[in-house]
Amino acid sequence: MRHRAGKELRLRNGREISRIFHEGPRARDARLTLIGARRDESGELPSRVAAAVSSKHGNAVARNRVKRLCREAFRTSREHLPAGWDFIMLPRARAGLTLAGLRNSLAALAAKIVATAARAKETRDDN
Repeated sequence: MRHRAGKELRLRNGREISRIFHEGPRARDARLTLIGARRDESGELPSRVAAAVSSKHGNAVARNRVKRLCREAFRTSREHLPAGWDFIMLPRARAGLTLAGLRNSLAALAAKIVATAARAKETRDDN
């Protein structure tokens, strides 16, 4: 698998980010809150990510480091994530963020979001 993750794998449009914040199911653990929304029903398009880091993480240098860490966790764990989804990562302040921890959280929380969305779709289809 090609591990490069350029700008095409990042959410940059404010309208798309707002859509995910408003529609997407959320899952959280001690390190991360993840919000996801289906981008493509067929699963052919690659998943994309955005990282939203609050000022509780520190100054701009510290926040940018956390964002880089989130993007690297996404880049290196893409093969464990479902295709056709958009995710927003909200790392928790003072959580002792490490690359390995973020990768584990990202994979586990993405699986929870996909399962939640599948249950919601089944419920809608039953009605």
